[in-house]
Order: sequence, then structure tokens, then C-alpha cells
Amino acid sequence: MIQIAASMMCADQLELRKELQRLEEAKVDLLHCDVMDGLYVPNMAMSHSMLEQIRQFTSIPLDIHLMIVEPERYLNQFADLQPGYISIHAEAATHLHRAVQMIKKRGIRAAVALNPSTPLSHIEYVLAELDMVLIMTVDPGYAGQKFIPAMIEKIRELKKISLKKKPDLLIQVDGNINGQTIPPAVAAGANILVGGTASIFKGPEADYTKLVQDMRVSAMLGGHEYESVS
Repeated sequence: MIQIAASMMCADQLELRKELQRLEEAKVDLLHCDVMDGLYVPNMAMSHSMLEQIRQFTSIPLDIHLMIVEPERYLNQFADLQPGYISIHAEAATHLHRAVQMIKKRGIRAAVALNPSTPLSHIEYVLAELDMVLIMTVDPGYAGQKFIPAMIEKIRELKKISLKKKPDLLIQVDGNINGQTIPPAVAAGANILVGGTASIFKGPEADYTKLVQDMRVSAMLGGHEYESVS
């Protein structure tokens, strides 16, 4: 089943309560929360205190994406928010296996994120421990970048590996996910789609319910090829 995660860094930060209500009405599955420290990526976004406030006003599960150096230092703090997922970057964790275990010991589903230039081999020895892998389809840090076409093959290769080693692995994609990029991404094996300015957050007059439904319809267009890939 395809899940839709709304990228909260793209929401109107001055109207978060209204944004959360609109997303609940649109029946998004997850709230994708990008935490940036200005070091691992050249941007800063979404502090722990902001996520704490979001948690108070919605029942939609949080999908916390830590784009920070040495995420191990803050894992327990973010786990206290009881999110559905915590994603850490393979490139940023000093001891990736230990960090994954820290997440899982708190009863949170663990994920590792990979930048476009990071090979799948970086997660070979922790794959069995993961619930999800996040494939970045743009370089992390900013919204509005162009989708990197080579990531379709990367998703496809991860799907092939997971069918042999971790059949229940979820594959999330983030970065200019829209009506054009969703079908090939789903066809290749993606099953969690992060929607940002390219698909959901199109201004105060946008119909989030329709836009989220459009994403689900686009995902269905990738279903036939996906079956052959599987």
C-alpha cells in the first residue's frame, strides 16, 4: 500500500495549526519532519520544540528525518516524541549500527537515509535491522530542486536487494515528488512518497485533499511496472 507523507518544512510555518487540520482532512499517512542543523546540510529547520508542538495538535504519526551531524546525540530526545519513524543519514552517523539499535530499543521504527551520491553498499550490514530506507531524489537541504533521474535505478536496485534480504522493507522517496516522478518511482519499488511544494503545499487556496488524492492516483499508474520489477 502506498503511503503519503507531507513534508512539514514546506508548510506555512505561521499557520501550522491550520496546516495540520488541512492535512488531517486530506488523510495523509505521515508528517515528514526535516530536522536540519546547518552543518550536515546548508540550512536550518524544524527544531525539537517545534516538533513537540506539532505532536500536541495532531494524531498523524511523525516521520522524523534527522539531517544532523552525529544524530546519536539526540536520538532519545526525538524518540520521546513517540514518532512512527526516525531516519538518520548513513553519512552522518559515527556508528550506524549502534544508532539504529538506539532507535529500535525505544520502540521506534528505524530508517536510514541515503543521499543521491551515496551507494546502497553503505547500508549492506544494517539492512536486516531497518524498517525503512529513505532514498533522497535531490540533494538534501532545500525544497524546489530537480528530481535526479538516476535515482529510479537506485530505487529499483534497492527493491531487488530487499526482496532477497528484507522483504518487508519500506522504501521512501523524497525530493520533487510529483505527478511525473511518482509513477516511475513507485514502479521501481517506492511505497512511501514525501509530498512537498511539488505536490501538496501549493498555497493557502490549495485543495490538499484533492492534491493528496492526485498523488495516490499517480502512484496507481506505476503499479503495473512495479509488479514486473518485483
